[in-house]
Amino acid sequence: MSASDADRTITDARVNQIIADYLQSIERGEVPDRAWLLVRHADIAQELSAFFADHDRFQRAAAPLADALTLPPGESSSPSRAPKVAYFGDYELLEEIARGGMGVVYKARQMSLNRPVALKMILAGEWATPEARQRFRAEAEAAANLQHPNIVAIHEVGEHEGQQYFSMDFVAGKNLAELVRGNPLSAERVASYVKTIAEAVHFAHQRGILHRDLKPQNVLIDADDRPRITDFGLAKRVETDSGLTRTGDVLGSPSYMPPEQASSRPDELGPPSDVYSLGAILYELLTGRPP
Repeated sequence: MSASDADRTITDARVNQIIADYLQSIERGEVPDRAWLLVRHADIAQELSAFFADHDRFQRAAAPLADALTLPPGESSSPSRAPKVAYFGDYELLEEIARGGMGVVYKARQMSLNRPVALKMILAGEWATPEARQRFRAEAEAAANLQHPNIVAIHEVGEHEGQQYFSMDFVAGKNLAELVRGNPLSAERVASYVKTIAEAVHFAHQRGILHRDLKPQNVLIDADDRPRITDFGLAKRVETDSGLTRTGDVLGSPSYMPPEQASSRPDELGPPSDVYSLGAILYELLTGRPP
């Protein structure tokens, strides 16, 4: 690697980390000071400004959906006025249940089959970059190829009015992060959960798929107290290189990320990388905090 390539790799890693911190702040309900970030990181202000512009486009694209699920002030208190209903193709949107930097998940009803589902769509809609569309499609394909009782099943993958989406099992219940909330679980319960999760991960590995983002937030606990793995947004086929992760990209959640992933060495990722993340989950369930 040349000196210029090494400098680019370091710069990319900084940009990715700042963006990750920015998105996490928003998810906590904070309002990051963009101007301060641009001044503090003046040498990469151009890259950050480009991200802020993209993020604003994402939010504008998602605004109509958010508005459709939100009643005007005072409207909900009027018994004579029916709640506003939002539809997305064959789906009636009931409530937002999760949101990240690139996608949003709704609890929905698939009208043609009259069943509850979780509906995930890419926020940027028609403005999504080719890489974002490819990553979203790869997530759907990876999960759709894994028919296992402890992996959330995919029902349909499609596009509606320029908005990519896929529907999957709706799992009513908390994820492991919500279940723990700083309070360790019993050793017996932890052993049962992690054993089941590990078996599901092994199933994925046998079919050539790495999850790459195993963490408590991505493990749902269903009504029968069984863990169900979800969110294959960073999934990768072991035998192929999709090009979605390049040297310099740091994607994932730091507390659960194996060293080779945190150091942006995608060629070194393999089944042991997911096993490292399983160990981090085990640690948090037993101690109440991430490693």
